[in-house]
Amino acid sequence: MTRELITTWTRVMIVTLAVGLGATRLKADEQMIELGVGESLHVGRLVHHNARECWLLERNGRLTQIEVNNVTGFRVLDQPFSPLGAVELRSELRREFGAEFEIKGTSKYLVVATEGNADHYGEVLDQFYREFRSHFSVRGFDLPSPEFPMVAIVFPDHEQFVNYAAEDGVRAVPGLAGYYHRKTNRVALYDPQTSIASAETPTPASSGVVARVGGVSGLKETLVHEATHQIAFNVGLHSRLGETPKWVIEGLATVFEHPDMRGAMRSSSAIQRVNRERYVWFGNYAKERRAEGALYDLITTDIDFSTRALDAYSEAWAFSFFLMERHKTDYANYMQRISQRETVGEYSAAERIRDIEESFGTTIPKIEVEFLRYIEGL
Repeated sequence: MTRELITTWTRVMIVTLAVGLGATRLKADEQMIELGVGESLHVGRLVHHNARECWLLERNGRLTQIEVNNVTGFRVLDQPFSPLGAVELRSELRREFGAEFEIKGTSKYLVVATEGNADHYGEVLDQFYREFRSHFSVRGFDLPSPEFPMVAIVFPDHEQFVNYAAEDGVRAVPGLAGYYHRKTNRVALYDPQTSIASAETPTPASSGVVARVGGVSGLKETLVHEATHQIAFNVGLHSRLGETPKWVIEGLATVFEHPDMRGAMRSSSAIQRVNRERYVWFGNYAKERRAEGALYDLITTDIDFSTRALDAYSEAWAFSFFLMERHKTDYANYMQRISQRETVGEYSAAERIRDIEESFGTTIPKIEVEFLRYIEGL
């Protein structure tokens, strides 16, 4: 069969699966397919397609974007899609990382770290996972369990972290302490106790990456920050395919950096629950250089995270903290609304404004006034 016929056949089969008319009795979202791309084979579930490309969710949780013109083979497997279990995924990680690292499992995680450290990191992650679910459970969120074991990799030094990040296409700019990658579905970070990176203002890593930036801080804070991203993307609060506003992603993670914001019960006052690093930075930013109406830009575009990262992170924290403290129900409704976006493509400014204003029952200028007064009143 010629390359042109293979490509045409692949397009036809992808469309057939997408509308649920496959040769098997399985639904399209349950079907497992195999795509050959060059000398590589990709096995998984079709989650999005168009005439030019398709997105395949592989059995290890990786989300792979494949150009249809590059497909050299196509096969429908007569079995339902099933994620790799912890034992299979552990074996895959062992082949990748070798004997230098140990791999320990918890109820939801596989942790890759140096000998003697993985259990500790796993305990931190497991505890935070329980706190995260508890926080949203009491607010009416019925969150599903992650479909895949969640993988966290903790490198012993900055150099190994940088080398691994480069393989992911992530530029380890100054200040980058760790990241969650939506395509690999993994968290990667390093232990600053053995290697301290510069605390200069960073620039963004790359598409599909959500990272913790700021001054040098402890491993636990970075681990919790990146775990927030990973859990949120794995339980449907954020969409791995659709575009979730950056302020939502980073605001949630920076709010949860403070231990009093986690869990179901909170007895401390609001001022005791603030993330002090972000609170102080936002206070200086608001007094010295924040433009009037800046909330509109934060909501409608992610550009501030590229041009003024620390200002944007601090405002994402402040706005999210305000909403979670003063508008709990509306915030929950808003999060549920945007989590249902599965469209690959632009989330326009008009759509972002509509979703905010309809969820909170007010306009952006009015909510900005209330927001700034609240933070100043703290």
